[in-house]
Amino acid sequence: MSLVSASSITVGDQLPPLAKTISQRQIDAYSGVRPHSIHTDADWARSKGFAAPLAQGMMSTAYVSQMMVRLLGEGFIRGGRISVSFTRPVMAGDTLTVHGAVRALEREEGATRVTVEFWIDNQRGERTLVGEASGLAA
Repeated sequence: MSLVSASSITVGDQLPPLAKTISQRQIDAYSGVRPHSIHTDADWARSKGFAAPLAQGMMSTAYVSQMMVRLLGEGFIRGGRISVSFTRPVMAGDTLTVHGAVRALEREEGATRVTVEFWIDNQRGERTLVGEASGLAA
């Protein structure tokens, strides 16, 4: 397995932002369309107090994983860890921007664990998710 070189990564590095617009079609594909679901039934979601159907939380987590694979490639697939806190619902029509910054580089079993603090903001600047992810570099 080929790992990205840790010498190309510095604590404090900002990762390139990743923007994603959440469509109802994507939510449907992720959730499976069914009645009485806050994810796929707009009327049901409104009856539960939401302006639109909600995206599954794992969709946002997948975007963080995409950002980490961009940074570390196989090193995230092989040694990836992720911890998230969902802070605000994501709804159909929202545009999310994933941000990340390298917070630590630590030696681990012949490799370097790269830890990234990340956060996701919607188009209104509201934070929808925060957390930390890490993976391996050479």
